[in-house]
Amino acid sequence: MRVRPWHQTVWDWRAAAQFICGGTGTGLMLFTALASYRDPAWLWRTGLLALAFVAVGLFFVWIKLGRKLRAVYVILNPRTSWMTREALFSVVYLVAGGLAILLASPPLALAAALFGLGYLYSQARILHASRGIPAWRVPAIVPLIVATGLTEGAALLLGASVLFGGAGLWLLVVLLALLGARWAAWSGYLKHVTAPGTAPLYTAEVLSGVHARVLSLGHVLPLLLAALAWLLPVSPAVVNFTGLLLSLSALYGGWLIKFTIIARAAYNQGFAIARTPARTPGTAGPGAKPGW
Repeated sequence: MRVRPWHQTVWDWRAAAQFICGGTGTGLMLFTALASYRDPAWLWRTGLLALAFVAVGLFFVWIKLGRKLRAVYVILNPRTSWMTREALFSVVYLVAGGLAILLASPPLALAAALFGLGYLYSQARILHASRGIPAWRVPAIVPLIVATGLTEGAALLLGASVLFGGAGLWLLVVLLALLGARWAAWSGYLKHVTAPGTAPLYTAEVLSGVHARVLSLGHVLPLLLAALAWLLPVSPAVVNFTGLLLSLSALYGGWLIKFTIIARAAYNQGFAIARTPARTPGTAGPGAKPGW
């Protein structure tokens, strides 16, 4: 029997993909709805993509189920289950979002986005409720998952605005603010999880191993690109390329965070004893918590 913490095998890359797609899609719907008040064409440009992201994420969950027909039972316990709430939010989100696109209705798109935020929050609470995985059960996971989902949505809409034009400077300002919020959430999460006694050494090693990439490629690079496009006299083509690269780097940072937390750092807590049993006659020895 294993004593040290070992990596859980129930949630793999497919579960990570569901969290990645869900956060990106719901964040994109929020900023699509806001942009559609100035130009309803955004509902067609990126609204369908926002719905597709969530649908694809749900598909990844479905294909990893052992008994797929039992998936219907997930909706039966909304009073206590965040997974049930997530499923219910997803249904309303997809229906309302689809109607908003068909009717070209920004208010309906905003309503869909609010249900999408409920879906995103439910995802975060699902991880927090997973008591057996130290990397998930910390309270700091909730603001991190919400912040990165919103950041990914703003980044993807910014990338689309490079292709279609017309999103406006407000989106860049919001994205930079969200990058700051995501960095603060990631720093707080990492500091908490890597503190002695909070998570297994394996978890801390995995998370610390990606920290440099999260910082440099997911946060510093977007800020440098924004400064480059704003301060230097460059051509419109260079500005567009810079904006697209900024969008991709911000997306990469969020996706790397979620994939690492869900698919790579998810070690359970293993086993521990409060004190070593003593043979009679004798006294009990110190406790042991291998792998921590």
